[in-house]
Amino acid sequence: MPSALALAELMSPLALPDVEIQEGAEEDIAEKVRDLFGEDFAVVIMDSDFTTFDEVERACMALFGYSRPDAEALAMRVHTTGEALAAVMPEAAARRAVRELRRRNVLARVEKL
Repeated sequence: MPSALALAELMSPLALPDVEIQEGAEEDIAEKVRDLFGEDFAVVIMDSDFTTFDEVERACMALFGYSRPDAEALAMRVHTTGEALAAVMPEAAARRAVRELRRRNVLARVEKL
């Protein structure tokens, strides 16, 4: 029967198999992400001193179909981190959403993914 130390060494999380690192893997992944989201744009909501949590919540529920708990979580993320991703969509829809968010007193921007 193996000793406790021998068993611990076999079960150690540090005892990982050797893994071969593939050259160019990061670029391959980046290219696949571009293929998946190449035409998509991010709608990012930014924190501001003049927008309330309620305004952010109501706008996200109305424009993006968020549930109340999800809209509350997004508003808190915007508040604590300074900004948060609200939606990913085609460019024209993203630009319309940002215009509507701004009309609702919510500071937002469009970013190309």
